[in-house]
Amino acid sequence: MFAAVQTPLVTSLASPTQNQPIVTVLSGHLDHAPAGDTVRLWYGNRQVKALLSIAGDFKMVIPGLGAATDASFSYARQRTRLYLSPGDQLHLTLDFGRFDETLKYTGRGAAANNYLAQMLWRFDAAHPDPGPEQQRTPTTTPAQMRSLTDAFRQRQRAFLATYAAEHPLAPTFQRQAALDIDLEWARLLLDYPAYHRYAAKQAAVLPATYYDFLQQLPRQQLNEQATREPVLRFLSAYGGRLLPDGPLPADPAEARRLYAIATADLGDHQARDWAMYQLLSFQLNDNVAAVVAAYPTFRAQNQDSTLARNLRQMLQAQLRLQPGQLAPAFTLLNHQGRPVSLRDFQGKVVYLDFWGTWCAPCRQEMPALTALARHFAGRDVVFISVAVNDPEDKWQRVLAAEQLTGLGQVQLRSPDSTMPSAYQVTAYPTYLLIGRDGRLRRVPAPRPAAGAETVAALEQALKE
Repeated sequence: MFAAVQTPLVTSLASPTQNQPIVTVLSGHLDHAPAGDTVRLWYGNRQVKALLSIAGDFKMVIPGLGAATDASFSYARQRTRLYLSPGDQLHLTLDFGRFDETLKYTGRGAAANNYLAQMLWRFDAAHPDPGPEQQRTPTTTPAQMRSLTDAFRQRQRAFLATYAAEHPLAPTFQRQAALDIDLEWARLLLDYPAYHRYAAKQAAVLPATYYDFLQQLPRQQLNEQATREPVLRFLSAYGGRLLPDGPLPADPAEARRLYAIATADLGDHQARDWAMYQLLSFQLNDNVAAVVAAYPTFRAQNQDSTLARNLRQMLQAQLRLQPGQLAPAFTLLNHQGRPVSLRDFQGKVVYLDFWGTWCAPCRQEMPALTALARHFAGRDVVFISVAVNDPEDKWQRVLAAEQLTGLGQVQLRSPDSTMPSAYQVTAYPTYLLIGRDGRLRRVPAPRPAAGAETVAALEQALKE
């Protein structure tokens, strides 16, 4: 499953001393996996990588794990959730062609992770138990949607209860798993109005009590776990509750109104603050004036100064990326190992593309990007593609296989997120248009697949 992101109560295998830190290990065997890629594990803000052997084996020692935590394991565009505790000696096996179906764990920590794997397979990955998203239709009413989601939650709760009765799950993990079921239930209900508006081509008529389900969520747990992925996913969907009909108006009073709604729904603590932070962050690219208007309210109301500081920094950076501002300078190596700078193309129009070989939507745009380069061949337009967080060998193979180095296409690689961060890139692919004078013209620019719209934007930039 491409992605779209857990502690047993156990005793130590050996009593650690000050000179003998607890060691946490994840190993595994992947049958029929594609060769030549890297196994990756994310936990918190850390990443551990290991090469997959020709036989399909890997092993990684996980440093700095001081407490139980959610994690994410990925290989070759497949991904699954993990739950790791200090001292776990976890071993996974799977058949890559049936990744979610065959995923199994043994060793210390297996009980919680097998629960997560079975939940994914049973209720998400292949949908042997169809969920509300598979059952809803354009004619589904709010009452019917509530019935579907309630029944789905009950099936998930029953599975958790049965599994916990048969396997040694720690009470802390069971509470977290129960919360995740409730969060998915709430997310499905939050998504329904937007789905109906899109599928039925009209807004759903919601009863006045529709959003009362939010009062059933455990606020204390939400606040304690506000930065976990399942909670953040729910809080992201909550933005549809606050802005059901479109972008945030550039009116300070609107931010105060939304804060009042969020406080009534979620309380006045971290979950509310993260919900507002996500909502305003998502508005930054296309609606910066509204974020400017809302920021004083966010700063006054927010109880986490780190969030306020982060939003302020992103807002300041975005203001520097408005049309007419100078594009941030950069120098990166191209596919031949030569340094290339933005200033090298002064006097030409630059169509700047941020992508990755790991990004399926990016790869889907490549034929249209090549056609666009062919259309403007011989004119003062340069197409610069910056691959982000890609191993050089894999990047080079994709460039060669898809013939992406001709017709005015400049291929660069950013080994980390430093350069994309200067352009406030938070999603991939992202496209920008830079004029002959080095100033931003379109932020973001239309995608290559937009066809005539993109050609028109480039033609206009050539005239300016």
